[in-house]
Order: sequence, then structure tokens, then C-alpha cells
Amino acid sequence: MKTKDVIKMLQEADPSGELECCIDNADIFFVDVIPAYWDGCFQTIGRDENNKIQNVTIHSQGDKVIIHYYHASDIILDRPDLPVYYDSEYSEKHCKPKVEAAREKAKRIIKEVDDEMEEKTK
Repeated sequence: MKTKDVIKMLQEADPSGELECCIDNADIFFVDVIPAYWDGCFQTIGRDENNKIQNVTIHSQGDKVIIHYYHASDIILDRPDLPVYYDSEYSEKHCKPKVEAAREKAKRIIKEVDDEMEEKTK
């Protein structure tokens, strides 16, 4: 999908421009332009005027816009002690156990790596 089409769809979905956007329930971290072939060919979906799928094209030439996202579990893996806030009882009830499990996993991984590095430097 072309960037102009994404922009149009976003403006139609949220005319105010004030809603949060996400990809797979993760926050958008940054947008980048890279060669089409760079991390593997990408696909586009051919659609008719009614948005019915007509075909798929695999691309290796030109450039592509990548919308990078950063999921909370990835952030916690990088920074296990980072504060996490919940905006409601619902989000806390349903998400806090996963966040805390990710924290524990991250701390365990960091400790294993630190221990391994310490062993190698002896």
C-alpha cells in the first residue's frame, strides 16, 4: 500500500489525528525507508475499486517504507526495571502478569549472560 493511501485511511479513521496508532498492539517506534530487497522481498496486494484482492506482487526493486514497532515485552527485555503503567483495572488485571513474567525472564537472561561473560574472563 502506498504511503498516501495509508495517510488517507488514517485520516478517515481518525479525523482528529489524536488517537494512538499501533501494529500488533505495539507502539510505533520509528519509520524508515530502505531498499526493497534489504531484509527480504516484500509483497503488495493488488485490489480492485471495491478493495477485493486481485493478486499479490513480490518486490525486490525500488524502496520500501518500514514501520518499526517496539513491543513492551521487547522493551522490558532491554530494560527489565523500566516502569510500566496501567490505565485501568482491566489492563492491569490482564497485562500485569505477562509484564512481570517478561521482567523475570529478562532478568534471568541478563544474569545468565553476565555469568557466562564472567566465566570467559577468568
